Amino acid sequence: MVDTVPKFRSNEKLIVSATEVQITANSGSDIYDGAGASKAFVFNNVEVGDDQLQNFGYNDSILNYQKIFDGNDDGFIQFGSNGVLDIDRTSKKKAGQDQIQVTGEGYLVNELRYLGTKGGEGVDGMHVYANSATLKNLWSVEKFGGRANIMENKVGNETYDFSGGDKTLLVDNALGLNMGQDVLTGFGAGDKLVTTAKLFDNTTNNVVGFGKNFVLDVSGAEGPRSDDPSKGPGGQLDFSAPDLTRIKFVGEETHNGVTYYVYEAPDAATPAL
Repeated sequence: MVDTVPKFRSNEKLIVSATEVQITANSGSDIYDGAGASKAFVFNNVEVGDDQLQNFGYNDSILNYQKIFDGNDDGFIQFGSNGVLDIDRTSKKKAGQDQIQVTGEGYLVNELRYLGTKGGEGVDGMHVYANSATLKNLWSVEKFGGRANIMENKVGNETYDFSGGDKTLLVDNALGLNMGQDVLTGFGAGDKLVTTAKLFDNTTNNVVGFGKNFVLDVSGAEGPRSDDPSKGPGGQLDFSAPDLTRIKFVGEETHNGVTYYVYEAPDAATPAL
């Protein structure tokens, strides 16, 4: 493998290819529509009332000014038996003033998963949530290794270790958010990178090459686009130890309405760039 030095650009901006939807501070009962392209619904530290998010898709997200109370700290936020989430809740006894109900197209969303925070200012420092089904769908698919071997990319800057068996990393780039600048160590044969929006392949030969910055510039919600390698709207990934400069696309599959794109490390049969 070649010896490379990754060059990251700024990945501090959170909302990149999604449409930002500010929830109105009117203490009312408003309805917001998530149909169509990716939307990021932003809840600031104000009284918004009891609102509904309708047609909330797998490509939509909720950005909250604070971390939503997670009773068992497992990263999954369940709605109450009434189908409502206390979005201001800070403890079992402190529900806060605002509530939301979230529905998809013909179904009730009753659980969100936590995708972290960039820790920046304003919207760029919001805490990110999305439908938990996008991750949990993969747990039951044998090729991805089961729950214990599936990791998920958060919006901050992290390192993911692929040593110790075949592992999978989910990058939910269809959300239209920048997922940060991350380092993948030990990514090799048997490991998988799974995205929810396809990565740009300028050779159209199912090989995704990295640019002169030696990192993978991840496509965003509108991808794949020809300017993805120069902008990296979905964030950037450095495949380190071993250093990789390309990955191969091995196919797409749909589970419970979510389409996933699967990539693996190159092998002897992988075409050159």
